[in-house]
Amino acid sequence: MILENISIPNNFFCLLGLSCKPLYVFNYKWLGVYYNIYTPIRNEKNSFSPLSREKHQADASIVNNKYGEMKMKKFTVLILSTFLILAANCQNNTIKSNQNIQFIKNGHSDKTILDFYRQYSSFTDPGEYEYLYENLPDSLPELCSLIKSQFIHPYAELPKYREIIPKERWNESVRYPTVKSVLEVLLSYDSSGLVKERKPEDRLVLGCRHNAILLASILKHRGIPVRIRLGHVTYLKPGFHLSHTICEVWNKSNQCWMLVDPSTVMVDFSRDKFDFSNELWLKMQNGEIDPDQYGFPGRYSGLVSILGKVCPDLASILGTEYPINHYAPILDFAFENDDQLTTEHIETLNRISELMKSIDAISFSELKEIYNSNPEIQITKSFQVKSKSSDNNEGAKDN
Repeated sequence: MILENISIPNNFFCLLGLSCKPLYVFNYKWLGVYYNIYTPIRNEKNSFSPLSREKHQADASIVNNKYGEMKMKKFTVLILSTFLILAANCQNNTIKSNQNIQFIKNGHSDKTILDFYRQYSSFTDPGEYEYLYENLPDSLPELCSLIKSQFIHPYAELPKYREIIPKERWNESVRYPTVKSVLEVLLSYDSSGLVKERKPEDRLVLGCRHNAILLASILKHRGIPVRIRLGHVTYLKPGFHLSHTICEVWNKSNQCWMLVDPSTVMVDFSRDKFDFSNELWLKMQNGEIDPDQYGFPGRYSGLVSILGKVCPDLASILGTEYPINHYAPILDFAFENDDQLTTEHIETLNRISELMKSIDAISFSELKEIYNSNPEIQITKSFQVKSKSSDNNEGAKDN
């Protein structure tokens, strides 16, 4: 116990009527009674008679006894109150100290978590093209609409532009994995920069991930914390949970994270409309969903889509937004074993998914430790993405 760190309010004992001044007032009050008894007797005879002396002594004895009792009671209350205050302060300081030690141990605080999501990653860093972010709209819906005007979605929008977009450009998601590479090519097609009036042939054929990382990059430039999230949604294809990527943007006014989908210009929509990767994994483990209703119709669904989102979503939370053709070795293991995972795999994924429910300083550090110590969930592998006609997938969207 470090007593120097314990402070007691100066007015505490005054509030209890136990400070030195109230005690003195109390004493003087009793002394006043003693004086009032003593004085008339002395004034009557100018000297003490045996009777008056006996009366005086009896009265004085009563007064002194009462004073002594009251003084002891007040003193006892004073000691007990002091002890209780000191004990409460010690406990409070101990709790605060333990909390501070925990935050220091994990190397983060709530402020540093937000600062972390203000920083560019290797994929969101615009490099020398950061100047293109000047004088862009402040409004999030307007900004999302502007971003959308830079791209043509390879499945939902490409069919009506195939006559003017060369076939070798029908899916450029792997060709331009970073914001910097995207801005470089957009500028080469139209030197005006990020403009609403960009011609279709001057746009890039890119999906929701690129909408998300470009929005994140612009907002980070403005000092706004943003993180990319991977999951599934039903608002793109009713009746099916389609693979999708969006942004979580820090709402300073409400002190919370809000969902923003730049691909559809949806801002601050309900979290119920987005199937977060971790929550979906836990629901699948509990048998609450049909995995075959999640993924991309005609291409992939089931475990491959649900498991395939958890690890890159975790990597994104930790600061690296990998391209869609990058994945973790645990996915290969599932492919090779008829969608079966080991008990250790499942326990690790369950723990990750629980921690991802609320990403604070402590959970962030634990997630980072788990990711770094488990090669099976690290994003270290990739596959080739081929450009395909979207005739059979019209109306569907994917990363």
